[in-house]
Amino acid sequence: MSLITQSVTKRKLFVPPSPAHSRGLSWSTLVTGVILGAMTLQIVFLLVGCDWDLAGDEAEYWSWSRRLDLSYFTRGPLSAWLIRLSTELARLVSPGSTTDTMFAIRISSILLGGLTAWGVYRLALELFARPRAAAIAVFLMPVIPALMVGAILATSDTPLVCAWTWATLWAYRAWRDNRPGAWIFTGFLVAIGILAKYTMLALPAAIGLFLLLDRSRRSALLRPGFWLMCTIGVVLGLAPIVIWNAMNHWVAFAQLADRLGFAEHSVWGSIGPLISFLGGEILALGIAWWFLALLAIVSSIKLVMRGQQKNADAPLASASQSPQIVYLLCIWAVVWAACLGASVLGESELNWMVPGYIPLLILMGLKGERILAHGGGNARGWVAAWCVSLGVIVVLHHTEWTFPLLARVIPAPTKRWPAPLRLVDPTCRMRGHKELARVIDQKLAQLRARGENPFVLTTTYALTATLEFQLAGQPETYCLGWNYGMTPDPVCQHDLWRPNPRLDYEAFKGRVGILIDDANMPPSFSNQMVKKGVFASMESIERLAVEENGLVVGAWDIAICNDYRGLANYKQNPWPNAN
Repeated sequence: MSLITQSVTKRKLFVPPSPAHSRGLSWSTLVTGVILGAMTLQIVFLLVGCDWDLAGDEAEYWSWSRRLDLSYFTRGPLSAWLIRLSTELARLVSPGSTTDTMFAIRISSILLGGLTAWGVYRLALELFARPRAAAIAVFLMPVIPALMVGAILATSDTPLVCAWTWATLWAYRAWRDNRPGAWIFTGFLVAIGILAKYTMLALPAAIGLFLLLDRSRRSALLRPGFWLMCTIGVVLGLAPIVIWNAMNHWVAFAQLADRLGFAEHSVWGSIGPLISFLGGEILALGIAWWFLALLAIVSSIKLVMRGQQKNADAPLASASQSPQIVYLLCIWAVVWAACLGASVLGESELNWMVPGYIPLLILMGLKGERILAHGGGNARGWVAAWCVSLGVIVVLHHTEWTFPLLARVIPAPTKRWPAPLRLVDPTCRMRGHKELARVIDQKLAQLRARGENPFVLTTTYALTATLEFQLAGQPETYCLGWNYGMTPDPVCQHDLWRPNPRLDYEAFKGRVGILIDDANMPPSFSNQMVKKGVFASMESIERLAVEENGLVVGAWDIAICNDYRGLANYKQNPWPNAN
């Protein structure tokens, strides 16, 4: 053999050490830097660039955090516990603070968001050992609207998605290596997720579906690990919720049944919620990323259906990784099917699918890696789409920049729609409450100066909790939401705290109420309370319209009503449809 032939042979036979570890290390470092950088920008935004008030749900969870309990009317207790923890830590840092702040409430969401992003990277890396695809999955997170909301706002979705991501990872470790300890740890993560939101119950079902479909791992259903995970997760997660419900006449379960359409069959099969769900997915993901997700799902299904054969057009080139794809598809499909079923029953919300976007992100990362590897105009187009989407996300954080342009197309305020901007800009729901609270504080001071003992009353839990946060000294405010005939049946969590105007007439008898109502939501709350005998008379009513950059971002009717008489005097006739 000649020297040249020997050289060529050595080159063919020589297999250099796999650079996967070094690449993984470099990609891990890059991803870590990106995550920490994004969290830093979010913190800076909260400190100096955020002009948002608390959203209604955020304020409600904060209100819960002031009254810690095993569970609450619409959710488990985790969101309230996290907010209480972060606000107490903020008081330790700033001992002189007498009220909770927006930053203290939201900082836990930023920390959990960073932990979720790292979990997505670790999950993708362990599933497929492709650092670049894993990094792409993480880089997609900042341009997906549904995930960016949870990155700032203190909603129940933030801890849910974090627990969901890490439970998905530990469940993979469990079935991959048949590790009982991993199954147990997964069970604890499932329990944490259930305490955040009942949606977490879908994850054990999705894992069970995967084990049932995968022949090589079906035997795991006959071993204790999977069932131990389910038992730990469901029992520990639901125990405090069930105990609380048993102590409160099962109000949360009744509310959930009503929300999902089980209590009212007339809404079944309505086309509106179904269209809202399907169209909402496009808004939640963004048009470009919804299309990429669709491509990723189709490519992944094709790979599985082609008998796990190599295919250059599929998102993966290794048939051995088909079970991982099926695993992700099962988790996405179970959540999607549950949301689709709920929409057929008559209820749909944009945020319900958010946990299902975690496995979808990883499939999108795999597809994105293939697109970028092929290069060309297609790859440049997706990179351009990412840059444009990031710009859109930045604008969504500062929609006030668009107000001069919107002023040219938004119709002028009317009596029926005094704040039309709220119909197109969801961030307006987090604007104007500071100004509203200042006006109410003035009226409270005036009433107290003349010897009255006034209380603040609204018709929705969101406005009640928002005002409780914004008013000077953060005093308790009250909600008197409507139910047919104004019965003692609770409408929200505020009806379970005592005393309250719905159940404790003696505590409010004869007192003056300041009634606040969103002017975009007729009929007039205060007018109806007087007409139906809940208050004896109305002293005054005025409309407050808050403007920013020439546009009305919020409008409220503020009424002074005298002599609270309670619901016993409520006239038993249907609530009218107009003022």
